[in-house]
Amino acid sequence: MRIYKYLLFLVITTFFLYSNTSCERDDICAEGTPTTSFLIIKFIDFESGSDVKVPPGLEVKATDVETPFPIGTVTESISIPLKSNASFTDYELTINSDTTNTDVTPNTDIINIQYTPTEEYVSSACGFKINYQGLTISPVDPGNDGNWIENITIQRENVNDETAAHVFIFH
Repeated sequence: MRIYKYLLFLVITTFFLYSNTSCERDDICAEGTPTTSFLIIKFIDFESGSDVKVPPGLEVKATDVETPFPIGTVTESISIPLKSNASFTDYELTINSDTTNTDVTPNTDIINIQYTPTEEYVSSACGFKINYQGLTISPVDPGNDGNWIENITIQRENVNDETAAHVFIFH
């Protein structure tokens, strides 16, 4: 019986050592590894055509989601996710969304963003990331409250990094 305990101990110890020493660098996804990029939208003054203009009280919400997307404090641009399992994403962009200020009325415009999602293999630990190719945006749906978005231009058709704005919204 003592020999069986010794063999069992030896098997468990060998398994434990093997499982802890067999981990390779490829088994851990490094922190700086590129992942699926967000769409970067930069807000521009329609009158000047080049100056940054922050939309007041901006709220961003996907049309099929109840809660707004947390964008934090808007300085000149926002980063929003696109659906990786569809070829389009609809967003409601609302200015003056602060409900405590009764002097201004919220104004919501809906944008429809179309693209082709493509998978790119990163590594065995990180798996795949999604790139979005052929970015287009349909004309703005003003809703019942009129347009606050005057124009939209695509700056980069492919969303595969977050180094610069992909879309300019003029307002």
